[in-house]
Amino acid sequence: MKKTKLMTLCGVLAIGASLLGSTQVYAYENGQNDPHAATNTLEVKKTDSATISAEGTFETFDPTQPVDPSKPTPDKTHKAWVDVKIPSKVLFSQTDVSEGIISPNYEIQNLSAKGVKVSINDFTDGDDANKLDGRLDLSLNSAGKKIALRSIDKQKKTSFPAEIGTITSQNEKIQFTLAGSVKRGFDFTKETVKANYKLVLKFEVQ
Repeated sequence: MKKTKLMTLCGVLAIGASLLGSTQVYAYENGQNDPHAATNTLEVKKTDSATISAEGTFETFDPTQPVDPSKPTPDKTHKAWVDVKIPSKVLFSQTDVSEGIISPNYEIQNLSAKGVKVSINDFTDGDDANKLDGRLDLSLNSAGKKIALRSIDKQKKTSFPAEIGTITSQNEKIQFTLAGSVKRGFDFTKETVKANYKLVLKFEVQ
């Protein structure tokens, strides 16, 4: 079973990012009525005792599998349903001959049987990020949506959480890339900066 994790950006951005299709809700939840109560009954007559079978199940919960009517299930929005595949690192860079920041394409894949909303919860500085203070415009772009991570414009504040998108079915993917530029006048011949950041993702089961 996949584990969620945070990403770390290395000037190179390391981000450490699913989840769901519709499922029939017949499994039981804590404190709720047994969904099989109507058929799982026994009438006791003309006797002063009765025995009821009691079955206990103890095992790891697998969010990639459909709901099993014979087993307990977490609440519909519990984090136990989260199972996403994300890149462990994402890269971005700019050279004196590139037209702004360039980055490969990346994707977040839902492996769970439920859907999930994926958002950026924070974007924090790591090693040498201070060398680009006030000189970096950086955004995460996905399906026409542009989310500012860093901005040269002091009037344009970044705001989190910021939704990237919702993955509604199992094995569905969200694709994204990074874009932007360093401030005009950055001297590539005199400076080499390898800045690290942390891109923190948030998952909400749908």
